[in-house]
Amino acid sequence: MRIFLIHLSSKTYQENQLFERDISHLKKSLSTSSKHSVEVFDAIYSKTKTGLHPLVKAHLHPYFTHPSCEVTHNLKDTLSAYFYALKYKGKYMSLGELGCYASHFCLWYRCLEYNEPIVILEDDIELEPCFWQSLDFLEEHIHTLGYVRLMHLFELVKKPTRFTGVLQIVGAVDGNGTQGYCLTPQVAMAFIKASAKWAIPVDNLMDCTYLHGISNLVLEPFAIAEKPNNSNIERFEQKFSIGMHLVRRINHLYVKYT
Repeated sequence: MRIFLIHLSSKTYQENQLFERDISHLKKSLSTSSKHSVEVFDAIYSKTKTGLHPLVKAHLHPYFTHPSCEVTHNLKDTLSAYFYALKYKGKYMSLGELGCYASHFCLWYRCLEYNEPIVILEDDIELEPCFWQSLDFLEEHIHTLGYVRLMHLFELVKKPTRFTGVLQIVGAVDGNGTQGYCLTPQVAMAFIKASAKWAIPVDNLMDCTYLHGISNLVLEPFAIAEKPNNSNIERFEQKFSIGMHLVRRINHLYVKYT
């Protein structure tokens, strides 16, 4: 299978005066198998010299952006935000989260272009000893499974599936990272269709089975591990207005009865 490693280009790091993450060890680890091709995908940075990246600008929901994004919204945006608060449990997103969404969004389209399953990895991870064995398993079964995480953050309730080593995450979860996963073109299309407007971070979207019908599966033992304190993506918790807060609170009823 094709493996895509999401990483900001050196040019982007330099232009934005960012400290470049060293991925030499990860690339070396990924080069130990000739069975799977590896490509470094230039991650999308939300800011450009002229403003927001065109893809980010086209898909973000103006209301659900952090003030640091400097995006204005009007009355129409506010009214539509109530719909996204109810259906998606909309959440304010930072520039980093929007760039992350854009990068994964582009790779879902790449999956469609190749018309074959792919593996997507972020650059803040390290491979577990079982990584290649896990990929061999996925290569054999991914057409049946559709979408499988290689790890998740936080503690979650899970139940077994008919596949040994594959568990299903149960219930609504609030975003458990996008460090690594495998998906088919059919799942990529489902994620794309659910992403017309970006009102929640990409991992939240992927975890919300009710939005796209895709089961939230994970390999255990995990095939990868997150490197601690190695993420450039900031998450912000900002208070909503009373009305928006109340609508977000009843999202669970929308999930239950739709």
